[in-house]
Amino acid sequence: MIVPGFGQAEAGTPGLLASSGAEEASVRLRKSDIADLVSEQPSFQVREWRIDRIGWLVMGLIVIAGLLGVWGGGLAGDATVSAGDGSMSVSYDRFVRNLGESTLVAEFPPGSAEEGSVSLALDQAYLTSNEVQSVTPEPDSVTARDGRFVYEFSAAGDAALTVRFDLRPSSGAGVRTATIESGSGGQASLWQFVYP
Repeated sequence: MIVPGFGQAEAGTPGLLASSGAEEASVRLRKSDIADLVSEQPSFQVREWRIDRIGWLVMGLIVIAGLLGVWGGGLAGDATVSAGDGSMSVSYDRFVRNLGESTLVAEFPPGSAEEGSVSLALDQAYLTSNEVQSVTPEPDSVTARDGRFVYEFSAAGDAALTVRFDLRPSSGAGVRTATIESGSGGQASLWQFVYP
């Protein structure tokens, strides 16, 4: 390799800056090393591409799950079940957080009252896994019977009744199930997932 501006060197001429063959090989080796790292290792590039795509897929699934309501609210998060005999419908949060807030709403259609009252029975195990913050309207009585708490509410015979339970899940993460029974014997089952 000739240093620019000096022209060809004659053999034995002192002071000219000509590089030796060893230096040329060294320069070629360094260029080759860089080429190997950048473009000549397809297995590394394929692995990096796969990891990148998997990361984008996971992030996309998290966003879609959030939009659907898996983290609370939304299409997948809000649920409604009805008793088989049509005596009530129950709306609740399917996905809740431990020590967060949750709501369970039971709606009774007009004509549900028997002798001026409507009763609602909830599994004792479900209620003990939640702190009951409030019940609206306030029940006339609450009794424990056959592994359930039975709530009695005053209601006019021809009026609809909506009962709201404000709950706070307090027994850790996991799946909760419950059966809710109306005074006429109609039952509705719910499934709830509690995040930590």
